[in-house]
Amino acid sequence: MVATTNINPSFQYGTRKNIYKSALSSLYDKKKIWNQLKVERHLRQKEQSLEKSRFTFYKKIYTIDNEKYYKVVGLDNDYYLKVDSLGYISSSQFVVQLCHYTVDGMKCKRALLKIDKTKDDMLISESTLKIAFKPCKLESIS
Repeated sequence: MVATTNINPSFQYGTRKNIYKSALSSLYDKKKIWNQLKVERHLRQKEQSLEKSRFTFYKKIYTIDNEKYYKVVGLDNDYYLKVDSLGYISSSQFVVQLCHYTVDGMKCKRALLKIDKTKDDMLISESTLKIAFKPCKLESIS
């Protein structure tokens, strides 16, 4: 990296040297900050991919009406989550389609999903209006 500044040759030697040093140090500081941001971004992306794999690895996938679903265990009824809905797992709560299989086919409703970072649980609220989260898991292959 080359530091270029407009240094007036009429400046005294000491002043010109100080301006050049400050320009180099500011470029060094910028590069240091950019590298730190880059490392933080890579760590965040790695954490998100590990979190996604933690909830989707070794889980049983059901195919109903040419759609792929995970079965949610721990709620009152048999509910299913679409595989595509867990494509991006964020740290805050987000809206998912919670599906229930009936004679007429799949009936879907909106629900809130939140990840419990301390355990291997998901917290699901069956209603978006009444926020009462219940712990549950995805059915695993055993």
